[in-house]
Amino acid sequence: MKKKNVTLDDIARALGISKNAVSLGLRGKDGVSDELRQRILGMAREMNYGTEEKNQGCILALLPQRFSTQSSLFYSELCFHMEAYARSRGYLLSICSVTPEEEARAVPHPMLNRMPFQGVVTIGNLSRDYCRQYCGGPYRYLMADQYYDDLAVDSITTANTAGAFALTQHLIDSGHRDIQFIGMARRTSSLYDRWMGYCKAMQLNGLAVLHNRYIDLKPDDEESPTQIERTVEALPSLPTAFVCGHDVTAKMIVDCMARRGLHCPDDYSVVGFDDIQSPEVAVLNLTTCRTPKQAIADAVIDRIIAGGGKEPQRTEIYGEIIYRGSVKKLS
Repeated sequence: MKKKNVTLDDIARALGISKNAVSLGLRGKDGVSDELRQRILGMAREMNYGTEEKNQGCILALLPQRFSTQSSLFYSELCFHMEAYARSRGYLLSICSVTPEEEARAVPHPMLNRMPFQGVVTIGNLSRDYCRQYCGGPYRYLMADQYYDDLAVDSITTANTAGAFALTQHLIDSGHRDIQFIGMARRTSSLYDRWMGYCKAMQLNGLAVLHNRYIDLKPDDEESPTQIERTVEALPSLPTAFVCGHDVTAKMIVDCMARRGLHCPDDYSVVGFDDIQSPEVAVLNLTTCRTPKQAIADAVIDRIIAGGGKEPQRTEIYGEIIYRGSVKKLS
């Protein structure tokens, strides 16, 4: 007897919720809490929802091995959402790392020789030369959380410029005028766009854009507390607020300032980006921009499944500004 396919009704009955809530959770739409969404995705995996259609195709996701443990938290969540949503659509997502040696040689990933893939997704800040080799292949190619201006490739990212603009404007509306951006703007397209958002907000408000050595670090320079210390030491004067390229950088700024006897938000304000809720970051109570990981993941899989036939598009998905206690309102 043929095994009955798992349906949305089956998942709904197992969890004691409505079919509509299951549909919203699997598609990453508003209307269900994050906690309920994780329960829905977990039950879908447990009941093998979508696996009866896994022969529809396979998708290869490539992630740089050189990511730090801290930044990997963001990308591990993104990959989790991509895998769960691909499964719900009846596709298998194979997630593989790219070693520094493979990236330097700029040769296609060996997994491409082992099985056919409907699509390839490169995630994060893989090099231009490495990404270029996937252009024009016999599969749909898409970049997630990165793009290159000289590569006409589908890409899906957070609206980084808009997010950083909103965070900077929040500081300005709170009375801050001396605001530093701290982020390795030359390292990734996301960080550069966040730097641009900061610059735009400062300039439109008639304020001076403050430069520092951290912005000009080379892409292969180490992002570390030592670099943060050197940057702060080189500042002609301490600002009243920092806009950080991401939450991990904000933590390093907070630690650096604490070693100087200064504390947030009493002595300065700080905002981050990504809303990474690791224990060491969560305690900072950061105002930040929550990147739409679920929406990005869904859009990536949907675009791959949709196939070709359209001109490459660059898609930006707005994040959500999360207001917490790391910004002090100046009189």
